[in-house]
Amino acid sequence: MDKQFRYRGKHAHDLTVEGSLIRLWDAEGAINGEMIRSAFRPLVTTGFVWPYVALMPDYHPGEGSMIGSVIPTREVVLPSVIGGDLGCGMTAVRLPIGTEQVSSGLPNIERMCRASIPVGTAHNSQVTERVQKNPIWQRDVRAPILANRLRRKMLRQFASLGGGNHFLEIQQDQEERVWVMLHSGSRYLGVTLRDYYVERGQTQAEIDPKLYTKVPYLESGRQLAGDYLNDLQLVLDFARESRKEMMIRVLEVLAAAFPDVKGLAWQEVMGNAYDIAHNFVGEEEHFGERLFVHRKGATRLDEGQIGLIPGSMGTYSYIVEGRGNPFGFNSCSHGAGRAMSRGEAFRRISDKDFTNSMEGVVHEHDPRIKDEAPTAYKDIRHVMRAQKDLVRVVHELRPLLSVKGR
Repeated sequence: MDKQFRYRGKHAHDLTVEGSLIRLWDAEGAINGEMIRSAFRPLVTTGFVWPYVALMPDYHPGEGSMIGSVIPTREVVLPSVIGGDLGCGMTAVRLPIGTEQVSSGLPNIERMCRASIPVGTAHNSQVTERVQKNPIWQRDVRAPILANRLRRKMLRQFASLGGGNHFLEIQQDQEERVWVMLHSGSRYLGVTLRDYYVERGQTQAEIDPKLYTKVPYLESGRQLAGDYLNDLQLVLDFARESRKEMMIRVLEVLAAAFPDVKGLAWQEVMGNAYDIAHNFVGEEEHFGERLFVHRKGATRLDEGQIGLIPGSMGTYSYIVEGRGNPFGFNSCSHGAGRAMSRGEAFRRISDKDFTNSMEGVVHEHDPRIKDEAPTAYKDIRHVMRAQKDLVRVVHELRPLLSVKGR
């Protein structure tokens, strides 16, 4: 290994596969080494990755590449490795109110939030004037995908939570101040864009068909890669604006539920909100070179930058500050990471165990979301311990209310 890449972090472990390095952060050690090697073998044998893959402590199998991965490349962009939910991310804001002011009204807030924000496969039945006037609709993508049908779908899906691990939570910090945190993505737009560029990439001149079948790639400096990066930015902005609109709706719910509580006007609160993405690719400088850094289920946090690391419904989440660790490419985990597949969770977690694990958290008692039970995820405190050299904790947040997509 080149000495400039050597690192002796307490919870950083180096694995090799086909002569390439994978640097894993895990408090348990490299216990899943063979699974990790198998997952990354097709990618590292392409010769695209430089200098190595970094794997955050919430790592687990995912579509395209392992979730929790940070993949830097030279001269190519890999549109498949970051998955289809481009721009998926988090937003959170601390409110100027205490827990005691909202605790009695949480069941009503949960119902009102569900009425205001569609979850799962549901869309907005009506498109509000505020949504219609969002500047995002004035922008366009270079890919010819925005037929009228997709535009209508985007309007209906905008400010909807989606399913899976997407969520909305009311939380309290160590000072018993209230936070709102939510997790959502770009819905169908991101999938459509990914699929277009993966298919279109097969027509590039002088492409190696066998290599492309292994890992689809777009050569930097060419029109197609430039178009992809341009369109990706729009999708990132779409996902961010969608989260912003949902956050505004939550604040409107709280203001309606507690008319005597001052300081809940969204126009004042939103200026202090944090928003980060964790499925994207960007051009960055690391180890003296310009690289395309692909993050799938990983967050970029430069030194001093504030980030969000949720646990699972029923467990703690964290507001953190980046340490700017160059050996992790200024990255950290995007959450706790799954410990069970969704099918395994449904088989192994009883309805009673699920209910007990959610004690003290207002939520919808629905067995269809057992795959999101706290025990289906890694212990978030172990995950946080493994990345002490990547982030420092600013706030520890305990969930009071949780709304999940289904």
